Amino acid sequence: MQKTQLMVDYTVEGILQIADMYETPLAVKKCENYLIKGSKLGSKKMLELAEKYRLEELKFSDSMTEREFTLKYIFKDVGELKDGRRPYSPEEEHFRVNWKIEIRKKENHLAMYLHTNVIENQQVHVDYTMKIISKNKGKTHLKSATNVFEKQGDPLRDNWGWHKFIEWKTVEEEYLDDGKLEVESHVKITKMIGFTREKLRSFGEETKQFSDVILKVMGRKFYVSKLSLSSQSPYFATLFLGQFQESGKSEIELKDVNPEDLQCYLEVIYLEDAIDETTVLQILTVADMYDTPIIVKKCEKFLVKESEMELKKKLELAGKYRLEELRKVCLDQIKTKEDIQTVVPENLDEMDREILGELFKKTLSLI
Repeated sequence: MQKTQLMVDYTVEGILQIADMYETPLAVKKCENYLIKGSKLGSKKMLELAEKYRLEELKFSDSMTEREFTLKYIFKDVGELKDGRRPYSPEEEHFRVNWKIEIRKKENHLAMYLHTNVIENQQVHVDYTMKIISKNKGKTHLKSATNVFEKQGDPLRDNWGWHKFIEWKTVEEEYLDDGKLEVESHVKITKMIGFTREKLRSFGEETKQFSDVILKVMGRKFYVSKLSLSSQSPYFATLFLGQFQESGKSEIELKDVNPEDLQCYLEVIYLEDAIDETTVLQILTVADMYDTPIIVKKCEKFLVKESEMELKKKLELAGKYRLEELRKVCLDQIKTKEDIQTVVPENLDEMDREILGELFKKTLSLI
């Protein structure tokens, strides 16, 4: 019997359970690969396994067609709600996205919205229903819609819903129970874009015991070691160990950085092989921002020896991030007037002055 036939649907859950119990990541990964590529289990069962055993690749694979959940919350003192107030339900994380419900009193109506924390280049396509439930559970009022959640304007949040979900008078007469309003939102995700990369290492709360500081970016928390970051980054060494106010804090908020970019950067700090064609620019940007020369050098090495990025882009990065080896390798590849034309931008101000001077010398030598 072939090896691939040994792992069949009725044994995979048992293997997963034992592999997880005895911390055998290779066996867990083999089970996950089987579930993605060969299993005939229904998507509901596969989602159950993905959640239980933290199988992130399975959770976001094309084989997973059911991504559904329900938010439930009881708002208090709704009868006293004034125009302009915006109470929210607690945030819940489902499928790498934080969700919450907002209600408002607006133009003599109850307004209801569903919020996410999607970031740039992410999209979540959803079918969703929002409803309120009467005090005796005998009546509901609901509305359904299909929308795409993506970053629009607000750097942290996007929302969809209804400005006039139901008349406020009806809410007061039929749905409030001593000022309380029971609300639900059922969400079915039909497509996710920008969530495909598998994390090589988690920096979530489960790693708290190995952490002595929390980095917070756009609401997302990264549990990390001060020593690990300080040993490679003078920026973090000063931040954590210097005389700044932040040095004594257990939680520090970082600005002007994308959480996915920070995730990739931290993976490299923690010696994961995270640099590839899709992440090198993210990692290089953060490594330069936080003065991490060893990570910058690793990115440069990848760009020199492995990357198939176009020459013009490599030369741009060499100038922007002062990558001398990459600059030399790129310039050595430019041998003709046509080569020069392909790397020079329309706006010369966008090119590093030193590189521009080298190209000018090459142009003169070819006349």
